[in-house]
Amino acid sequence: MKAIGNRNPDWTKVIARRTTAIGSLPHHNIDTALEYSFKFGVPFLPQIPIRNPSEFMIAQALEGLPGLLLQDDQESGGVCLDLNTWKAQSHILEIKLKKAFDDIENPEAFHSFEPSAIASSCWKPFLWELEERNLKIAKIQIMGPLTGQWVLTVKNSPKDFEKDPNLTTQIFQLILAKSLAMTRRMISSGIQPILYLDEPGFYLLNLKHPRHVLALQELKLVIQTLRREGAIVGLHCCSNTVWESVLELGLDILSIDTALSLKSALISLQGEAIKTYLEKGGIFSFGIIPTGRPSSLPSLDSRNITDQTLAVLVEHLDSATLHLVLQSSFFTPACGLGLHSNFEAEFILEKLNEVYACFTT
Repeated sequence: MKAIGNRNPDWTKVIARRTTAIGSLPHHNIDTALEYSFKFGVPFLPQIPIRNPSEFMIAQALEGLPGLLLQDDQESGGVCLDLNTWKAQSHILEIKLKKAFDDIENPEAFHSFEPSAIASSCWKPFLWELEERNLKIAKIQIMGPLTGQWVLTVKNSPKDFEKDPNLTTQIFQLILAKSLAMTRRMISSGIQPILYLDEPGFYLLNLKHPRHVLALQELKLVIQTLRREGAIVGLHCCSNTVWESVLELGLDILSIDTALSLKSALISLQGEAIKTYLEKGGIFSFGIIPTGRPSSLPSLDSRNITDQTLAVLVEHLDSATLHLVLQSSFFTPACGLGLHSNFEAEFILEKLNEVYACFTT
């Protein structure tokens, strides 16, 4: 496959020891969301689901999948698939995907898979803002294909239904097509994309399940394809999982919730695996500000967060590896902020900047 874009060979130096965020925000309008995004060291594409539930993670990533329905409880961000509708209409999407992938060397092959204004109201304004500010690197995100197939509920399915392999293949292809579309659009504008695949469903990963093993190999192919296209590829997992398998995917960035997962990840991976990952150019993205319970936010103390994180790192890494980690890491909130208030989002940014200052001074 011919690569369309070229990765910035010095990208680790460009983003090292900087801040960004995961994606979703609580704002009601585009301008306010963008203003918040550009306060970070590396701006990120905002998702504002409170404005439109179609911007929730699952609905946004699977836009265009026949039979996709928003759940009645729209605040949950859940969707379901009407199986009968998908079976009747999936061939239309299949033809569209085949046409694009058959013509993959054409820079415009995936143009029609760019996010719509309904699913991503900030997409085009975000690109415009980046160009106006002459910024050359930015972060985008999309739900990963494993979470997409594992969390999607199916309506009208038979009892003990196991998802149709053709459906899971279509989910993989659709998410890859959307990722390629965004990557190519940014690169054509002279912007280096950092693309996070959001995989909160990774806690379900079971290496004894043959389909899960196959899905991991397909995800690895997705990552390789995006890297060849010129994207810097990260994976965000705000749950515990089989970290050894995640690190074998060929990622540029591994994004974790540090309070929840840092210790277990370091224990699972062992120092040598982490050192190899870092020496090959991989970095960590530390979701260092807890976002799970808004009621706990007032008690957050930046020095305590810094000290606790450093204590875990020191306990499990030798000094050389620790130095590599601290010299290259990204810093973010632990997860998206779409279900928080605007005030809480600003407070989290304030705490992130304080912790960032502790780590970098």
